[in-house]
Amino acid sequence: MRILQLSTHSTLIPRHGGKLRSHHVARVLEQEGFDVRRIAFCFRAADDLEDPREPIIDVGRTLFWGSKRFEAYGPCRFRLMDYIATVAVLEAPHILGEFDERVRAAAPDVVLLEHPWTWPLLARLEEVRSGAVRIVYNSQNVEIALKQRILQDEGVPASPGVLEGVEALECGLVACAAGVATCTRMDANTFANWGARRVVVAPNGGVQRERRHLLDILPRPIEATHSYALAVGSDHPPNISGFMNLVVPSLLLLRPHQRVVVAGGMGPRVIEMLEVNGLVHLAKTRLIVLGTVDEFCLDCAIANANVLLLPIEYGGGSNVKTAEALLSRRPTVATTAAMRGFDQFRGVPNITVADRRADFSTAMLAALDRPYNPQGADHPALSSLLWESTAAPLIGMMREIEKEIRADRRRTPSSPATAEQAGNKS
Repeated sequence: MRILQLSTHSTLIPRHGGKLRSHHVARVLEQEGFDVRRIAFCFRAADDLEDPREPIIDVGRTLFWGSKRFEAYGPCRFRLMDYIATVAVLEAPHILGEFDERVRAAAPDVVLLEHPWTWPLLARLEEVRSGAVRIVYNSQNVEIALKQRILQDEGVPASPGVLEGVEALECGLVACAAGVATCTRMDANTFANWGARRVVVAPNGGVQRERRHLLDILPRPIEATHSYALAVGSDHPPNISGFMNLVVPSLLLLRPHQRVVVAGGMGPRVIEMLEVNGLVHLAKTRLIVLGTVDEFCLDCAIANANVLLLPIEYGGGSNVKTAEALLSRRPTVATTAAMRGFDQFRGVPNITVADRRADFSTAMLAALDRPYNPQGADHPALSSLLWESTAAPLIGMMREIEKEIRADRRRTPSSPATAEQAGNKS
């Protein structure tokens, strides 16, 4: 069966949770024998690969960036960019033409949608409307719930009709999809209530990485004398707000040799928020911002950290960084929200769950005061966090859909696929 993975970001070099899920799901599908093609429909980023394995349809900021139409969405436009881009593209014939051409060139049996935003583009195609091409939605969260919470958390009003548009788009996709995969049981229940015909839970996972050989190899400006807590994340709003609410108040309580280290796209946003709140002085001797780092640098930072921090206060789906923290076997302080989808691991040694600011701070400071221990705590269930295990329900659903496609083709011998097979046999 040929699967077209359609994402609204590139997937070949995964640098954050969404990309990691897309990347590893496709990898496991290929390992299971499926023919996977890829298209990234996105704003091209500087680090995106120019690679025929994943053609990029560049939405391009010039499409609507700075236009009066874009400005009309008001302050919410920066948090609803993915939805607004879809609305704009529906009125851009040149991009629609490229989209249609790329999708048809892939000749998929199934389109695996990693995000809901391109659904209105797919729904225009006759082969999708007729059911000749199935749609499977590999959901990362319930988008309408997350968008509402982000706007609420940041005090940003939604322009009229925009949230209703997001909800209608997502509900329409779920109702039409041949199958839906979610990260958590809660999300699965939501989609089942929306009328999804088939739903499986395929949690986020991680990769087992050996890091013992990286002890004492430290990314600059971390020094050998530092004991540090490490937070890793993109500039996704829940990452920023959680860090500001649960970690920043503890900076004043650090001992002279202790630091909090931030890796990933959230670092510059944290500095920006400290400046806005007049707290940037806290960063001078207590906070180390590494910014976006490569895998080797990140592995070094994780291997030498006294404790990993997961200060997530809200969000949808589950957090890839939680799976990675559990697999690292490093001491970790996490919130209940960060553990969603991983409740069975709450009893793992070295995992502390704390939601109140004072409790989170106490757990972090206690971990920093303990001597560094390179031997992480093991747990027999951790192997179930590998992507090969977590993606298994999605693989099973794909097998079911594959059987249905074959059965449909046997019932319609005049279909193009069957005719082609007959021609090959002759």
